[in-house]
Amino acid sequence: MSGALCLHVALVWLLCATCCVDSQPTIADQGQCSKSDDGDEDGPKTNDDYQRLQKALHDERKRVESLQAMLRDADEKKSSEGPRNLSVALLKRLSPASNDSGRGVAIGRNEIYVLGEFSRTIRVFRDDAGFEQLRDISISRVNQPYGLIYSNKTDWLYIADYRDRCIWKLETANGKMDNLTVWLDNVTPMCTMSLTPDGNILLAQQRSSHRLEIYDSTSAELIFSLRLPATLLGSPQHSVQTPWGTFIVSHYKKENNHEQNFLTEITIGGKIVNHFNFRIGGDELVWVPFLCLDPTRELLLAADVWGQRIIVFDARTLTITQLLTSSGRGLVDRPFRLLIDEGKRRLFSQQWATRKIDNAWKDGRLDVYQLS
Repeated sequence: MSGALCLHVALVWLLCATCCVDSQPTIADQGQCSKSDDGDEDGPKTNDDYQRLQKALHDERKRVESLQAMLRDADEKKSSEGPRNLSVALLKRLSPASNDSGRGVAIGRNEIYVLGEFSRTIRVFRDDAGFEQLRDISISRVNQPYGLIYSNKTDWLYIADYRDRCIWKLETANGKMDNLTVWLDNVTPMCTMSLTPDGNILLAQQRSSHRLEIYDSTSAELIFSLRLPATLLGSPQHSVQTPWGTFIVSHYKKENNHEQNFLTEITIGGKIVNHFNFRIGGDELVWVPFLCLDPTRELLLAADVWGQRIIVFDARTLTITQLLTSSGRGLVDRPFRLLIDEGKRRLFSQQWATRKIDNAWKDGRLDVYQLS
């Protein structure tokens, strides 16, 4: 519990106590209300009792005033400090398979999984300081891999298939990778995935659907569906669920060959809470295909491919707090997929791969950073 919240709780308790003392009858009223309905005596019986109650009331009021002053000081200090910026330091640069395009990264039990689109493989690295490459896992049955997430609730990897419009599951129990099967079908081609705080799967259904859907990560049962408000312009690209239960959606609208990007926070009932328009914010050449949350600091990280930066927002207000750019930092340019490892305070940033003249894919690497 935060210090400010503790002060609030204490303040409420003391106010309740003060009200109880205030409600005691005065000496002038004792003749009329000194007896309760059941015949028991109530209220102060003597002048000494009354004086003791008055002193207790005075002391409680002083304590309330002191707590109120402490609370004001804490709020002013928090306001003056502002949001704390992230510091990043490159730990390791991991390479995908040759001439491949990375399409997702996930962290499992002591392993890091990197999805390759054209090789149709999952490259596995050991999750330690050395990041040793362990093996490549063929997922040739997946027609066109487009996204990858892991849920420790099931110990499964989930792989989005763009072409076959389905999501596959790959069991990872006991360090083995087997039982690649279709987990959910009939999704939209550009469907994107994220993990909810309780380990279920959140889908942003694009094209004509324009829905957010949550599926049980084991049974694939639909447990929540929300048609996005008509005022939410364009098509959703990606969505994450906050620890306080709302959804933050990255969405875009194409108009006159120009794409406008937006961020919108929505309640489970479909009410818009916060909204950010990148164009109004001064950035027209922006493409934000993927988001990730830092729940510890209540920050939202947005991958801006064309701007070649990671935009950091206050997740509560959708206001920009920081820009992480490649200039002088060694950050990956054209960040595409983002993942934060809360436990080890690390940021994974996967690059958007681009074609070269010889039709090979350039880079598409995955950078791992230490956060502080």
